Amino acid sequence: MAGFVPLHSGFIDPWSLPLLAVITIAAAGTAVLLGLAIGAFVQRQSRPYLLVVAAIAALFGRSAVAGITIVGLFSQAEHHLLEHGLDVILVALVIAAVYHSRTISNETNLDT
Repeated sequence: MAGFVPLHSGFIDPWSLPLLAVITIAAAGTAVLLGLAIGAFVQRQSRPYLLVVAAIAALFGRSAVAGITIVGLFSQAEHHLLEHGLDVILVALVIAAVYHSRTISNETNLDT
């Protein structure tokens, strides 16, 4: 399949100013959110908070993968594998945090 461009990998110039701006804003915003989540975890020290910290770290990892791809350290195939792998990890961590919170909440209600 000569000339085949998988999904969205060929539609945007990697050095476009809007793309760089979006990645920079996403990375900065996620870094702030990650810092706040770490602070909340340090205060609460519970497993759901730790899972949320890990999920936000995976979200930050997506921005890092995008930035690393732009500078040429990852190929498009590596970029997509890592990006979508981090999506799976992020979803699994959020589901685990919610499940754990619901389980603990139900156990607490039964004890009272």
